[in-house]
Amino acid sequence: MSIDFGQLVLGPCLDTFGAPYAWKSQTLADPVTITAIFDDGYEALDPMGTIPGMAPTDITTSLPRLGVRLSDFPVPPVQGDTFVIDGRTYAIREVQPDSHGGARLDLNLVNSSA
Repeated sequence: MSIDFGQLVLGPCLDTFGAPYAWKSQTLADPVTITAIFDDGYEALDPMGTIPGMAPTDITTSLPRLGVRLSDFPVPPVQGDTFVIDGRTYAIREVQPDSHGGARLDLNLVNSSA
């Protein structure tokens, strides 16, 4: 028996916590509205990497990202596509599919008019 995570899990989560954002694909002429969950939380970053015997040297950084359902896109999202979120334009840095019909889109801030 196959479970449709996109319908049973991702859909209700996006309906409850998601918001509409304008997505501009590099292959489509017009922007498309995609419902996604935006997160701009802070994350620890270790610029030195892991060195055996050394304590981590963490700095704090922001990692803006979107949680999406891939079936909502008319063509797959790719690196360089953009989203407008709260007046700011973000470019997709990396697409991380979750193997259940969703993906995490890691973003870079391109410009801010807010």
